Amino acid sequence: MSPRTIATLLALGFLAVGRCARDATGQDTVIVTRDVRRLQTTGIQQWVVDVFNAPGTLRTFGALTVDGAQRLDGDVAVLDGPVTIFGTITGDLVAINADVTIADGAVVERDIVVLGGLLNVAEGARVEGSTRRHSERVTVRRVGDRLELERPARTTRRGRGFDDRDWGRAFIVLGVGRTYNRVEGLPLRLGAGLEWQAGATDGRIRGYGVFRTAGDFKTNREDLGYAVEGQIGLGHRPRLTLGARGYDLVTPTQDWPLTPHEVGWGTFLWHRDYRDYFLQRGVAGYLTFEPAATVTLTGEVARVTERSIAARDPWTPFRNAEPWRPNPLIDEGDFTLLSGRAEYDSRPSERSARSGTLLRATWEHGLGENVVEQPLPAVIRPALPLADYAFDRASVDLRRYQRIGGAGQLRLRGFWAGAVSGDPLPVQRRYSLGGPDPMNGYAFRAFACNEPLADPAMPGLCDHVLLFQAEYRGGFGFRWLDGDYDDRRDRPDRRGDWSDWDWDWDDWAWFDGPTLVLFTNAGTGWLKTSDGPDQLHWDVGAGLAFGSVGIYVARAIQESEPFRVTLRIERRF
Repeated sequence: MSPRTIATLLALGFLAVGRCARDATGQDTVIVTRDVRRLQTTGIQQWVVDVFNAPGTLRTFGALTVDGAQRLDGDVAVLDGPVTIFGTITGDLVAINADVTIADGAVVERDIVVLGGLLNVAEGARVEGSTRRHSERVTVRRVGDRLELERPARTTRRGRGFDDRDWGRAFIVLGVGRTYNRVEGLPLRLGAGLEWQAGATDGRIRGYGVFRTAGDFKTNREDLGYAVEGQIGLGHRPRLTLGARGYDLVTPTQDWPLTPHEVGWGTFLWHRDYRDYFLQRGVAGYLTFEPAATVTLTGEVARVTERSIAARDPWTPFRNAEPWRPNPLIDEGDFTLLSGRAEYDSRPSERSARSGTLLRATWEHGLGENVVEQPLPAVIRPALPLADYAFDRASVDLRRYQRIGGAGQLRLRGFWAGAVSGDPLPVQRRYSLGGPDPMNGYAFRAFACNEPLADPAMPGLCDHVLLFQAEYRGGFGFRWLDGDYDDRRDRPDRRGDWSDWDWDWDDWAWFDGPTLVLFTNAGTGWLKTSDGPDQLHWDVGAGLAFGSVGIYVARAIQESEPFRVTLRIERRF
């Protein structure tokens, strides 16, 4: 067995250790032990606060009584109580630090969650969802008509107690990078960090080195990397976060197809890497402002050097003798990058079956120096200027999640990205579409604008893409585990890119039975040098999902296209 194979197997062992550490702590791959029951309770506490704050929830501070003839549509959340139900509630019923009584003849069409109180359900009452109760009271503070979950008391290793306004801890980072890929193998990370809170101010510092296991164990500079980051947060909400980072990391050219976890497993198991990469070294400073729970505004200034990196030969258990698809060359040089991002997210969580809206808009302005361009046919891109190279690109991602009935959900998405002004985009900032995600009825990079280029690397070279997606998800009306788990209990981490392995394993391990998925996609890609987008290309499909794991069959609405089967371990969008 070669040294590289041994390193890969050891890296997978570190992946398992890091994953278990994150599950135990709720933080990245930190070696800290914590009681699992406590973690589950903390998760459900955050979930009930999110439900209370969600748009459309009927909120009550104090006692609530629903008369026998009364019908409340949607979710109902109560702080302090007591709660007495004689009538009907069509959504979830959430009670925080309140006793709940469901009287004879009352109906609750979804779930009941009671934290910090008693639950009494009469024999003649009807609860169509699950019930869950924890006796531990929830420490929350009221901000207007919303709630914020207060941080529990923390204790240092020396045993000194801190309340929710004064605490700190140091930790060791031992884990892996975001994904197994053909240029790094499985990158190992080793480092340390520190985080603290003093009143309404908190901060974190973390640094780690990266060893890329796909290397040949020689003194190759590309086998090693690093990342150092520090940030300070001011206030609860509104909240301002200032941070800086330095890094030498392998970066994907696009954040699709598939999620990082799916790309990693596809690369490792099936010898298929669906992304392209380049080496980025530099420093950056950023500022994030959260004026409300649903709004995040971020600005960043970075100075980076970007270089091509070749595909290596990482070991895989299947198809290991096959050659890897080459990693495309990029336009190398030094870049100053100014970027901004605005996000509105009213979803209770990324995995919620409830209604919500996500709107994410990004903009990037780049200034290039010492750029060595990759020659491309003029039909794709004219030659880059020798001096004063500048480009602008932007994207808009709008998604609507609409709950239908008790168990159904309609998901709609519109996405556009492309160059908006200035000189042509560099190779590493261009786009493509085509299976297995997000248009899984078509072949890989079916719309990549690379037809005039005979390159086995199949680079994505469109400078504009347009995508529409629609999906219906509906359950079959039975549950495998009743009342103990819910895939909606955690909000996405908004504190920056500290938790690379952020997939919730509970999401696919615990589910309410299989889900039928019906979907269609429509999209296209085009070049700035062309007359604009051609017609949209459509596909249709269906799938069966168990939690986040699903198998999907799709076919392009085009002659001579076959049916294509895709296995996903995370939801499509």
